[in-house]
Amino acid sequence: MNDNWIVQKILEYSDPYAVLSRELKITPNEIHYNGFVFSFKKPLLIAVGKASYKMAKFFIERLKPIRSIVIVPKSQQVRLENAEIIYASHPYPDENSLIAGNIAIEALQKEDYDLVIFLLSGGASALFESTEMSLEELRELNKVLVNSGISINEINVVRKHVSNIKGGNLTKYARSKIVSFIVSDVPGDDISSIGSGPTAPDPYTLDQAVDILKKLGIEEKYRKYLHETQKRVENAYNFIILNNFYVLKSISSDLQPSIILTDQIRGEARDVGMFFASVANTSVKYGTPIKNGAILVGGEPEVTIGKNEKAGKGGRNGEVCLSFLRWINKTTSVKLYAIATDGIDGNSEYAGCIVDSSLGISDKEISEGLKNHSSYEILEKYNAIIKTGPTYTNVNNIYIILLNAP
Repeated sequence: MNDNWIVQKILEYSDPYAVLSRELKITPNEIHYNGFVFSFKKPLLIAVGKASYKMAKFFIERLKPIRSIVIVPKSQQVRLENAEIIYASHPYPDENSLIAGNIAIEALQKEDYDLVIFLLSGGASALFESTEMSLEELRELNKVLVNSGISINEINVVRKHVSNIKGGNLTKYARSKIVSFIVSDVPGDDISSIGSGPTAPDPYTLDQAVDILKKLGIEEKYRKYLHETQKRVENAYNFIILNNFYVLKSISSDLQPSIILTDQIRGEARDVGMFFASVANTSVKYGTPIKNGAILVGGEPEVTIGKNEKAGKGGRNGEVCLSFLRWINKTTSVKLYAIATDGIDGNSEYAGCIVDSSLGISDKEISEGLKNHSSYEILEKYNAIIKTGPTYTNVNNIYIILLNAP
C-alpha cells in the first residue's frame, strides 16, 4: 500500500469545497440544502476557521455577497477576490483575533443584508473573539486550557462563558436569519462545541465553567469574566456538512477489508497509542476484530504538559506513534498512520507520522520522546514524518492501523 496514496485520499475526503459542490444547490437567489431553502438578495458572508478559505471560495464563486469576511490562521497565505482576509493566531488568540470578532459584530449590526451565511470550522475558537478580558489574560487562559489535558469540550465550555460571540452569542447581533455550514473537528460532533458554537444554543452552564476553572486551580483569577451563554437561539440554522466519520467511511471503501472502530477516540495520547497496539496485537493473534486489512479510528487524543515540564517539538500524533511502537508486538507486520487533517500536529510543522516496528526506534528513545514531549525530534531522524503543509480543512485526526502491512 502506497503511503502517499493513503495520505492524499484522506485529504481528498476531508475537502469541504468538494463536499459543498456535491451537497449544495445554489440558484441566483436561493440556497438548497438538506430539504431547506434559504432565499436572499443581499447575503453577508462570514467565514472563520481552518477550512474557511475553501468554504468561502465555494460561495464567493457562486454568488455575490454584499460583504465577505474570511478569518484564517496566519499559517495560511490565501487570496480571494472580493473578500476581506483577516489573519489571526492559532492555537492561542492574538490581537487580530479580537479585531476579527469585532469586525464581525460591526458587520452584523451595520450592513444591509437579508441573510447571513456563516461558515465555521476548527480553529475558530482562537481565531475569532470578543471579550472583556485583556489580550494577555485571554492568551494566558487559553494556554492553561490547551495544555491542561482536559477535553476539547471542556476547554470550549470555558471559552464560551468568557466570550461575547461564542456560545450562541453571535446571533444576538444579527438582523436576519443565519445559516451556518460547519466542518466538525470535535469528537461526537457536539455542535455547541465546534468553534465554541457562535451560532448554536449552549447546553453547558455557568456553573460547569466554574467547576472546570476550579479543577484547574484558576477560578479565582478568571471567575469575574464568566457570564451566561445563549440557551435558546431562534434565528440560526446549523448544518454539519463534513466530519471525521465521513472521512473514515470514505477511506474504508478504499481499504477493504476494513473496520471503523470509532470516530471519537479520546484520552492521553500515549494511552491511545498503547490501546492501538493492543488492538493490533489481538487482531494479528486471534483475528479479532479483523484478521487482515485496516482498522480505522478518528478523534482527538490529548497531551498533558505539566507546569514544570518543557516541551520539545511534538504533538498528539507523534506521542500516539511512539507509544504504539513501545507496545506493538515486534514480530508482527503492522503499520500505523496518524494524520492531522489540518496538516499541523502540536507545535510541529508535520501532519503526523507513519510507523512500524521495522523502524528500529529504541525503547530508550521512545521513553525520552514521551517524557520530553519531543516526539518529532525522534521521528524526524527515522524519516517517519508526514508533511503536507496547510490543508485548508480540519476534521480532526485520522488513524489507520494496517494489518499485515507490506
